[in-house]
Amino acid sequence: MNSDKPTVVDQYAKDVRAKMDLRSDVYDLGKAYEAASNCPEKSAESLYLLGLFQYTGTCTKADADAAKASFTKSADAGYEPASIVLEEMATNPPFLQANLMAQRFKAEQCDPEACKALFQIYDTGKYADGRKADVKKDHVEAVRLYTPCALQGDHDAQNTIGFMYLMGKGVKKDSDLALKFLKQAAEGGVAQAAHRIAVMYDQGQCYVDQDLDKAVQWYQRAADMGYAESQFQLAGILMMEDSKYYDASRAIKYLSAAADGGQVEAQHQLGMAYAFGSNGVRRSVPKARKYLEASCKGGYDQAMVDYANLCFEGQALPRDMATAAKWFVEAAKHYNGMAQYALGCMYGNGYYFEQDNAEAAKWFQEAAEGGEPNAQYALACFYYEGRGIEKDDKKAIAWFNESAEQGHPGAMCFVAMFMITGNGMDQDIPTGLGMLKKVAASGYPEAQFYLGKLYYEGEFVEKDLAYAKKMLTLAARQGDPDAQDMLERVKSEL
Repeated sequence: MNSDKPTVVDQYAKDVRAKMDLRSDVYDLGKAYEAASNCPEKSAESLYLLGLFQYTGTCTKADADAAKASFTKSADAGYEPASIVLEEMATNPPFLQANLMAQRFKAEQCDPEACKALFQIYDTGKYADGRKADVKKDHVEAVRLYTPCALQGDHDAQNTIGFMYLMGKGVKKDSDLALKFLKQAAEGGVAQAAHRIAVMYDQGQCYVDQDLDKAVQWYQRAADMGYAESQFQLAGILMMEDSKYYDASRAIKYLSAAADGGQVEAQHQLGMAYAFGSNGVRRSVPKARKYLEASCKGGYDQAMVDYANLCFEGQALPRDMATAAKWFVEAAKHYNGMAQYALGCMYGNGYYFEQDNAEAAKWFQEAAEGGEPNAQYALACFYYEGRGIEKDDKKAIAWFNESAEQGHPGAMCFVAMFMITGNGMDQDIPTGLGMLKKVAASGYPEAQFYLGKLYYEGEFVEKDLAYAKKMLTLAARQGDPDAQDMLERVKSEL
């Protein structure tokens, strides 16, 4: 093959594009059309551009069939954008395709608005307003259409294309190009670009070495430009007590700025700080409510659960069951297991809602199936007792096991006792005792009571009143009434 041919072909396309470029000194669509019309058959890119002239009727009569023929030749020669256009022409209604092609023709002239709009729909498959676009997602095409704007100094485009190289979307990951474009954007005042560089160094993205010093420099730069996410991240670093960056007053300054800028995690953290008077801020119920409410309304589940808990407990904040119920319900809609568990407890005990065991069981089931260990334990108890749900020992034991495997002390007590007694599972006294003693050693009163009971009665282990007294005393001190009653009997026997 003649090695000069690709250079000639590329030069043809380059010449056509130069005359199509709105920012070029030689911009002339008439001459661009003429050059495209006279391009060699192997100039696939020029044939694609010729098809755009023919389809849109620019400098020539609109002719969709002629355009299709040009696109087909281009696609056959391996130019992917032509293949994309042909597929769209085959699937889109003519009026939709006409609008899309008009936009594409503008983009190929390096019109920044058209490039940005087409990047959006090819990158996400959606229009800016969220509607499904009339194209298939294609990151490669998105990058191709928007890169010329970045090369010409469009700072928003530089930020976007730099991010694409950072993440490897539509192009291979390339730290050098990512940094090049992002730094250009940051120099142009795009705070998000500075933040992306900071994250790059903070997390070691795109093959760069983690470097917290550089990350802090870029977080600082973006934070000072008012970028809330960088303000939040910088605040977190400044709160690292055992580090050289520790500066509590500056941390609160940036955390407050991020919260006021709408960063929901910052609002949550600042609200909790005001609720308890921690991290260098004075306790303030109004400010705690203000920031926690904002974080909740911003959709942050952890804020919903924490705010609801504070309102339910009535200690750091005044008790407010209506607000607690509201945010537990909202978080539960987002499948938050803690919120679902809390609603189960509220229905089960008649807090705020009318007492309803069936409704409680429903919420425990939701949370348990999502892996929440407290809910698994509660659901197991409901199955074991037949409370709000049909009694089922097998399901009870299964859920006790699920919860115990996650370290729930109450569930571990039940499973241990099942093993010791052989109730519902194979008897294994040594393993059961080992589990029970482990839980008791952590200070859990129910385990202490069961051990005291076992060694007092002496049915499954050798009777030991002294050890029984010790365990029952520990449980009784924590307010276990059954332990207190049994302790009196042990004392009388001793």
